[in-house]
Parts: sequence; C-alpha cells; structure tokens
Amino acid sequence: MVSLMACMLSLTVGRFSTPASPAIPPKIEIGGVSKCSIDYKGTTSAGEWEASGRKLTVAADSTSFETNQWDHAYIYLRLTAEYPDFVKDRRYKVSFTMDVFDTNGPRDFASPPELLRYKKGEKSWYEKEVVWPEDLANENPELIYGGANLVFTSVAGSNRYDVEWQSPVNFAGASGSLWIYVQLSTRPEADPVTYRLGEVCVEKVGESVDPPPTIASYSERVSLLVPPHPGNDVMTKQTDCPWDEAGLVSWENEVGKSSGAVRLPAGKKILLSKASLDADARFDKIEVPATSTLVFADEEISFSVKAFVVIGELLIGSPTCRVEGPIRITFFGSRADGNTPLNEYGTKGLAGLYGSKVDIFGRRFYPTWSRLARIVRPDDDRAYLQEAVNWYPGQEILLTTTIHDDTDIGQPNQNEVRIIKAVSTDGKVVQFTEPALYTHYAGTEYQGEVALLSRHVMLEGEPDEDGFGGHLLVAGSNSRARIAGVATRYMGQTNVMARYPIHTHLMEYQPNSYLSDNTLRDTYFRCVVIHGTHGLLNTENVAFNATGNCFYVEDGVEENNTISYNLAAYVKPIGKPAAGGSQDGDNFYTAHDTVQPADHTAAGFYFSNAYNRIIGNVASGGWSGFGFPGLPKPIGVYSWMTDLEPQSRPLLEFRGNVAHSSGWYWESGGCIYIGGQLTTQSNGKLFYNSGRFSRNTRVEKEPGYQNWEGTPIIQVFENTLLYGCNKGVLHWGDRVEIVTAEMHDILRAGTLFGEVWLTDAIINGASGNVDADFITKHHDGFQFYDISVKSIVTNVEFRNYQRGLCRGPFVIPGQTDWVNPGERCSVGGNVYSHNNAIWSALYHSDEFKPQQISAVNQIKYTNVDEKLLVSFKIAGNGASRMFNFIDFDGSATLEGRPTIVGSNLNWWQVCDDCRFSDDWQVWLCPKAPPGIPEREVAHIKVLTPDITYPNGGIGESGSCRDHTDTDWNACNVGYVALWGHGPQYGDEKRSTIITANAGITGITGTGWWLWLDGGAPKKFQVRPSQVPEGSIVRLATNYPSGTTFTIKAWHKWGGQHDVTYTHAASLDDVWAHRREQYFFDGATLYLAPTVPVALTNDRYERGGAWIYDTEEAYIIEVVADCVADSKGFCKTKPQDNIPAWTTPGCTEPRTGAPGTATPPSSGGDTSAPATAVPATTTFPAVSPRSTMSPGQSDAPAAPDGRLTLSPAEAFVESPEEVHAQARIACHGLSEGASCGAGGDAKQCYAGVCCAATDEEPGEVGAAVDGWVVPAITIGGLAALSACGAVAYKAARWAAPVGYSEFAKQLDEIHRLPSPVATNAHSPGNSAGSAPVSPVRFVI
Repeated sequence: MVSLMACMLSLTVGRFSTPASPAIPPKIEIGGVSKCSIDYKGTTSAGEWEASGRKLTVAADSTSFETNQWDHAYIYLRLTAEYPDFVKDRRYKVSFTMDVFDTNGPRDFASPPELLRYKKGEKSWYEKEVVWPEDLANENPELIYGGANLVFTSVAGSNRYDVEWQSPVNFAGASGSLWIYVQLSTRPEADPVTYRLGEVCVEKVGESVDPPPTIASYSERVSLLVPPHPGNDVMTKQTDCPWDEAGLVSWENEVGKSSGAVRLPAGKKILLSKASLDADARFDKIEVPATSTLVFADEEISFSVKAFVVIGELLIGSPTCRVEGPIRITFFGSRADGNTPLNEYGTKGLAGLYGSKVDIFGRRFYPTWSRLARIVRPDDDRAYLQEAVNWYPGQEILLTTTIHDDTDIGQPNQNEVRIIKAVSTDGKVVQFTEPALYTHYAGTEYQGEVALLSRHVMLEGEPDEDGFGGHLLVAGSNSRARIAGVATRYMGQTNVMARYPIHTHLMEYQPNSYLSDNTLRDTYFRCVVIHGTHGLLNTENVAFNATGNCFYVEDGVEENNTISYNLAAYVKPIGKPAAGGSQDGDNFYTAHDTVQPADHTAAGFYFSNAYNRIIGNVASGGWSGFGFPGLPKPIGVYSWMTDLEPQSRPLLEFRGNVAHSSGWYWESGGCIYIGGQLTTQSNGKLFYNSGRFSRNTRVEKEPGYQNWEGTPIIQVFENTLLYGCNKGVLHWGDRVEIVTAEMHDILRAGTLFGEVWLTDAIINGASGNVDADFITKHHDGFQFYDISVKSIVTNVEFRNYQRGLCRGPFVIPGQTDWVNPGERCSVGGNVYSHNNAIWSALYHSDEFKPQQISAVNQIKYTNVDEKLLVSFKIAGNGASRMFNFIDFDGSATLEGRPTIVGSNLNWWQVCDDCRFSDDWQVWLCPKAPPGIPEREVAHIKVLTPDITYPNGGIGESGSCRDHTDTDWNACNVGYVALWGHGPQYGDEKRSTIITANAGITGITGTGWWLWLDGGAPKKFQVRPSQVPEGSIVRLATNYPSGTTFTIKAWHKWGGQHDVTYTHAASLDDVWAHRREQYFFDGATLYLAPTVPVALTNDRYERGGAWIYDTEEAYIIEVVADCVADSKGFCKTKPQDNIPAWTTPGCTEPRTGAPGTATPPSSGGDTSAPATAVPATTTFPAVSPRSTMSPGQSDAPAAPDGRLTLSPAEAFVESPEEVHAQARIACHGLSEGASCGAGGDAKQCYAGVCCAATDEEPGEVGAAVDGWVVPAITIGGLAALSACGAVAYKAARWAAPVGYSEFAKQLDEIHRLPSPVATNAHSPGNSAGSAPVSPVRFVI
C-alpha cells in the first residue's frame, strides 16, 4: 500500500495543485481468478470415508479410493481448500476430473454431476439425504442454490466436467460449503469399485460489467445533513500567510541544525523551513517559550520529536492560508519514559500549555466524507458519491461497513481502506487501485460512507505494540486551539489519562477555538477529547479504527459545545466488552488495564453531559454509536462540583445524526445508548455499571437547588437514521421523544423508558441489503414495557415483517415458510403468537404489571404479514395477564375504530362487542362504542396485610417476584372477575387470578368482583393508581351479613384530600358520589375507587394518543367490623357470589368485523396460567344499537329472542341496582315483613323487598337453597317479577355447577322468545289480555 507521505509527494508543483487523474472507464473490469486443489473430503451412500464399519481404502496419491461395498450408488465431495467468495451477478466456473470403474470397466453416471452450495444454519434440512462426515456434523447446511439447476457438462475427449453460472446471491466462502454430487447409473455389481479423482478448480470468470444503477432517492423521512461548503477562497487561495509576516528569523540562524533538546530564543518569531533541518532530524525536545513564535514554512518538512512544548505560539498555516506542505511530525518515546522530559504533560507528544496559541491548518478537502450514491459490490473498482469531492489520486479513503456486526468476532470487520486511482471530472466517482472485497450497500433506505483519510499535515506516533502513541494537548483558559486539516495516526496512549490524539484540556469557554476536518486513524486511546471546555466547535473530522470511546466529552461539566458532521468508524472497547443481564449490565472499576471503566462500552460519540449540540454526525460500529452514561456528579478534576448533576442535563440539540452497525456486544445494546452510570468511589477510583440507570432530565431552577426542583425537560432525538443495529435506541430515563426517524435492518426500534414518544418514523425489518446478515435473528417492531413506562407511538410505518424461520424475517429462496399460518413458535417453553412481530411487550414478571401505559395512533404497514402484528406471550404471570395497549384509531389492529387490546384471558371480554384474535391470542374491544361512556383502561392495587403487597410479595406466600413461569400458582391469593356470567360468555367467569403482587388492570365501565381465597379481609387498602376522571370502576366483594365498615381515604403527602366515606342510600349514589360513599346490601360491599379530580387530570398526550398519569400515593382503606381469624379474615366466610349484571350496551358475543370471534374455552383464569389454545366458537352478529327515545331502556334488543326481565314499577338501568334497592328496603326487617313505600303490597323474601304478585299469580314457587322463590306466570308470554329476577340470580349463585331443577326451569324461561308489546286485540292475544311492557332488564 502506498504510504501517506508518498501520496503527498505525488503532488505537482504549485499551490493546491493536484496530480492529473486518468479517465475512469465506463465499465468495471472484473479480473479472472482461478484456484485448483485436490483438498476435499467426501461421503458416499455407504458412509463417510474411512468410517468404522464402512471400509474405504484411500490410495497413496490421495486422489483415488476403492470400496468393497456393493451399494455405493452416489458420492459427495466437499471442497475444503479456499475458493473465491461468490458475488451476486458475477460469473464463476467449477471443473473437476473423475473416473469410476470396477473389474468390468468404466461406470457411467446416472445423470450429470451437480454442484451444490450450502450455508451453515440452524436447520438440518437437506436437498438430498446425505450421510455427513463426522467433522461436518455441526455444519447443519442449508441448500442456497444448485442441484438440478447447476449441472456439469462433459468436456469432449476427456474425463473432465465443468459448469459455469452467474451467482444469484452474495456468498462468502467462510460461511458455507461447496459440494459436487455424482450418482452412478447402476449399483456396482462387482468388487472393488474404484473412484479416481483429480483436482477441482474454482474460477472467477473475468468480465466487463456495467456499474450498479443510480439510487432514486437517499432517504424518505429524515434529512441527511451535509456540512456547509467552506467557500472557494478557503479551498483555493492563500492570504495572510504567517510565513509571509515581517520580522521572521530563520531556525538555522537562531538554533542551527542541532538535534537533542532545543529551546527557542525568547521574544523571537522563528521560521522553520525544509532547509532548517537535516534529513531525518530527531529532537528530544522542542520548546517554544511564552514570548516566542514558531512558524512553519509551506514546504515539505519532516522531523521526529519526543516532546514538543508550546508556551508561546505555534503557527502552521492560518484560517485563510492553509499549508500545502506536506508536513510530517513524528513523535517517539516509550511507556517506560513516563512523564519525562515534559513532566505532568507527558512525553511522545505536543503540548500547548497555559497561554499558548496552537494553529495548524492543512489543505482543505471538502467534503471530508460523503455517502455512496450507488452500491459497491465485491470486485467493484469504484465508488459513486453523493457529493462532488476535491480528492485526488494517491490519497487513501475509507469505505465503512454496512453489515450489522462491526465487532471482528466471528468474521473480519468489513471496513475497507483503498487508494484512489482516479477521480471523475465532476468529482463524484472515485476509482480504486484495488477492487473492493465486500459489499458496501447503498439503497433508498441508507448508504455507506466514504471518507478521505489523507491530509497534508501529519502528526503521528511511532507504532507501538504497547499502545503508547503520540498525543496533542492544548490546555488553559487563556490558550487557543485551532487545528484543521491534520491527519493523525498511532496517537493516544492507552490508559494514560490526558494523553489523547487531540485534546482540549481545561480550556473553559472557547468560542474562538475549533477542531475541524482532521482525521484520527489507528488510535491507541480515544480520538478527540473535550475536557473542561465549553463553546468549542468540533466539526467534519473523520476517525477510524479507534481504541476506547472516540469523540469524548470527559468529566460531565462540558456544555454548549458543537459536535457536528463528524464520522467515527470501527470503535473498539478496551478490555472485556460489557455484557451482563438484559438490564443489569456489568460492573467495572478503574484498573491498570482500563483506567476509565466506561471504555468497556466504547462508543463513537461519548457524552458525560448531554447539554451540547450534536448535529449531522455518523457513528459506525462501536459498543454503541452514541453513548450517554449517567453521572450523578462530575468526575476527575471536577468531582468537587457537588451541586452539578450531569445526568440531569438534557440534550441541547440532537439532530440529523446517523448510527449503524453497533449494539452487538450486549443483548440489550443499541446504536444510541442512554444508560449506565459512572461514579467516583471514596478512594477516588471510578466505578461503572453498564446497565439500567435512569435519569431525570430537568433545567435547573438555580444553582444550589436540588435537581428535582427544576423544570422537567424532554430528551429529543430529531431527524435520526439508524440501521444495522441490535436495538435502535436504548433509553433509561424519565422522558424521551424520537421525532422523525428511519430505522432499517434493526432487531427492535428500541427499549425506551419514561414518557416516550416515537413519531414520524419508518421502521423497516428488512432492507434491500441482502448482506445485512439478519436471517437468523428475531425482529420486533416496537416493544412496550411492563410497568409505569408511558409509550406513545404515532405516525409510524412498519415495513417488511414476514414469517420465515422461527428467528428470522426471510424465507430462504426456493424454500417454503417453516412457520405455517396460524402456527406459533415455542422458544424455551414459552409460546409466542409468531416469530417476528410489530408489537410486543415484556412478559417476564408477576410483580410488574402494566397499567394503561401503551398507546398507538396512525400506524401504517407495508409488506407486513397481518398475523405478525401482535406478539403476545402466554406466560402465566402478571405482565402477561395484564398485557394491554390502546389503538386510538384502529390503524394498528386494522379494526378501523379506537380499540383496546388485552391479553388472552376473557377478563378483557367486557362486552359482546369484543372479539378474540386467534392469530395474536388477544382480545380486541371497541374503545368508544356508541351510546355509552368511552372505555378506558384502569389500574388499581388492592393491598391486604400479609396477603398482597405493592412491590414483590413477601410473606407466607414467600417471594413471588422471581418465580419461573410455571411457579406463579404458588403466589395465587384469589381472583378478580367481571360482574355477570352466563350463556353469552360460555357460563364461565370472565376473570384473572390475583397474586401476592398487588395490581389489577382492566377496562372501565364494568363491574370488578374481588375474591380472596382466605375470605373477607378485616382490613384492606385500595390504591386507585390510574382511574381516569369521568371513568368508573365498580368494585365489589362479599362480607358476612351484619358487617359494618369504616372507610377512609387520604393522600400520603398531605391532608387536603382526606375523606371519610359514608353509607349511600343506593348504588346510584355510590356511582354518582364515588369518592365519598360506599354501599353494603348485607352481603356485598360496593365501592367506586378513584382519586380526587385535582390528582387525575394530568396525562401524557402526543400525536392524538394519551396515557393517564398514575397516582400511587392516594389510599382508600376499608376496615370491617367483624371477628377476625388469625390470618386477618372475618371468621364467617361469605359466599363467592359474582353480581349478575350486564355492562351497559352489551348484548351477546359476536363475531365482529373483521375476523371471527374465538373466545377461549377456558377464559376464567382462576387458578393457573392458561396455556391451551382456545377452541373456536362463533356467535351470531349483532346489529348496531338504534337511537333510543327518552325514558327508553338503553339495553339493546336480544338478537336471539332470549327473555329479558323488567321490575314492575319502573326501569332501573343495571341489575345490581335492582338487587341493591330491593335489599335496602328490607334492611333490618324479618322474613315476610311488609316493605316498600306508599302502601305497596310487598314483602321481604330472603332480605329482598318485592311483590310476589306483581304479575298474575301462578303456582307458588318452591324454596331454592333457602331462598323463597316467588310465583312465576308464563301464560303464553313470559314475565318475571323483580323477586323472580332475584331468585333467578340466587339459584345460579348458590349452585354454580349443576343448578337445581328450578334454576333449570328459569334457564328455560330465559330462552323463550322475547315478549312483544301488542295491542290488546292484536292477533295472538286473547281478548282482554293486557299488553306486555317492553323489555328492559337483562340478566
């Protein structure tokens, strides 16, 4: 490879002149390459060569073998020698020689030999049944192409066979195998059979090919930012050059040509020229005193120095007069030299000390990096660029990788350095002296970068195996650093603090300093370090092959700097890369091999304080691309600043940045990582944990105040392009918004904590980059969290999520899908709806149960399998049971209307307008059905002493936080069910279990029945943490008759909301005055838990979707006056009687559009996790409800003609109100006593006030389990009194399995045709019969 100095010396004479560039031919010439070898292994139909029991004798020349097995009908040969990588659309040729004969003579082939191309994979799937050699057993090949489509032809007059083809895919030799398959025409009939094999040749055929096509567009939603052009004057002119100033004296006159240590004379301006130095000049030290100036002439200057100290001024060019040079300064020294002879500023480097001025300006090249305009394929000899460049032949350029993995683990990284052979006249095509080895993708989704590495000023350290390179440091608030157009190489000193390639050190506010258009290559420790410096411009620099965090903001105090248009590529951690658990991360401490432990997570851009402008940068590779560790306090020399919390500082600006090919060292890693924590220990050493640490970003109220007193502010990532990432963005903090983004070839858009908004984005599971190497990886579009995190996703398009392997989005060409429609993958015993999916969540915990924390709106899908929209995991824990999200416009679920999505349990089947999705294993319920209040999702906690707990149940149930998926049953303490169950719900409880970990999430507007296995608790608390204002949760639980209650509510942090509940006169009053009243009917306690209005109005709202705040500090405490047992329950255990009630607006289950309603066969989750796939049950559809006239019941007519019931006096909206009012009237009265008001002839039956003769008397009913059942009259048209309704409910409650005969009769009545109001003389009515009232009350 041509050296950089040789490139420099290729310049022609004259300022800013450029070598003439040869013309670039229109076609790409592909050179032919042929490799021949007899290095292969094989297997036959009888077994592998030399296998036990299959005697095969290999001849001495290793090119033939014979066998005494008569059934050797075929043979496979695998090439083990190196052969060229196959490139899509390139031509290749394979040839081999073979003779097969037995004692009767030559044998023929049954068919032409075939060439087979296999790829390693997870499936043992074969085109043909093959007995693989033992050393290939773990290869598990997959046929990529070949077989009958790739057959050899015989070369006339020889035993040679060849085949030529055009490769349909890119395929690296290291990732698979090349095989030749031969089958004999008939089985051998005589022994032995001899196979004589010759060499096999693999040839890449030389050809001329057309360049790849031009890309139609370079992005869709994001704007790819380009730095402003510096102007022609900077590019071409030289004015106010420092070497032209008056008063300069020559180096040789003042210093001579001596080496060793040189100190310039004070008060002098010294001009250093080529004539000033001997060839190979080498200095121990050069010192420029405070009153002196050292000026470089614009000539070829080269020397070596151990320590270069500037206290005065160093001028190598100026902003308006950039040097052509070339100039090279080489730093020498070793780690053993320590800090001598430069004391605290070290050796092997250049240090501008306090008060110094360091100006270095090399020739201006623009742009310093560009993006590809067309794809670069292996063997291509050129790159097409998006911008015109002023680069020239002989310079070195970098092509960045465009695959996902940049780690060098398992395969070499695919960044490539090439030398320019020619540049087109328009500056947009660069030809290489050697062709590319790898694909560098450029498509409409994203394009790889091409960067210029050469400059006309070089600062380099002598290469050092110990990582001890050169360094450049400018220090002090009264110093100035203007460094531009400089190439650095082998700079930085591994694990030596303050010894970096370019370093601004404690310079404080620096509006007049800047670092621009430099390159930092093959660094030993970092790239550009901003330390104790503010207001600095760091722009258009290129870093490649960096060790440790690259562009680095050091101690946490650095703010208001601008880091713009820089490129960081191939960044490597120091020491063991951090990994650890999915959230825990790893712990690291300051050590001899890692002085800054955060270097275990080296990023292209590292910000210990986010309050900086980050614009238009690209991070390629690294543990992450952009890293934002949390610092509770500054570190290093600023650790004394205890009133500053760097991690609370928000982004000043993050716009137009790109990150790719990173996040792969850790299972939770992302291209952008906001997480980890770096602290100073009591011994002064640093401690770093790479895992989950949150941050509360706020603007400080004023100095001296605690952070939480400041104004909350959002971290906004704007106009961001991410590709080839593990996760797109991993954010652990209180608030983040990602506004306008594209994410391609990523495993998940991100894991985002806090108040989260992702909007105006494209999330693409599979781009056109066939080399992205994603085929074996599981893809999620977006993952919701399992508790507290508020995630809103709006105006997002998901693309290219299709079923393939259980862990991949693609189907192998020529193969059918391995996952059939409707089939679910089982991974580690966990059942998933499908392999890849758009919407998923965390399902690992019973302690952490989701509230209403996930909302989406305006979602679009392109080339997405509808079966993959939701990935729900039936895990049996709280996170799984309470899974939910709200689709605010129905676009995400394709329902076409606002929809609530709930888990597989029929706890979420609040009404017959809900439908069950077999594909997703979730319930879908309309959020805003007509005629009733809009449904919301609510969350409450019910805390019972020693039974349920707010965080991680501990007590007699043991710890219920870390049970495996199969152990949740050990934590069950009861269940919660929706009121009402009957034939329309499969006669099952619509329920879910309650565990020791408190938390119930469900849909509002319904009744929630609470049952604890121990009975009625003497004391319990309800924390209505999320019950939106205007919504209602009707909570009921049973207590023994005669129980009285003291119910109080208060807020933990103040008494302004304290209230003592009173007993309501009716259930209506409870629902109307839900914050201060309760009702007990002698058997059931009713509450409507909510919080004061002042605490419920806040919500996080973005893009037409919202999530209500949670309020964990408001407590409603219920104390029952009953005799308690040793476990805190009332000794008298009440009956487990779910109120028989129908949610307003509900009628029957229905299929619903689109799809088929398939409620689970075992929807009531009363004891153990549901695991079976529910059987399909189809119900008749229900027409939309009609508009009602005033006073008319809002209960819709029953479509199947079932009987509905009405009390005689007046319509009452809900059955529990009928029940409650009838019980109130008999409160304290004996059985049979008169009740009611206004002289109504009513009596108390089983504590219920009703008139047995409200309807025409019939036979007196019998007693049912102690309940007096009133008479029922059918008389041609069915009717049932209020008492009859109560009796019906009583019968069902008393015997949930196997009703009494009377209950069965009631069920039969229940199924009679509905009564129809008719005229007294209408047909079908006997003369004089009274019309029947309209149906009103639904059981």
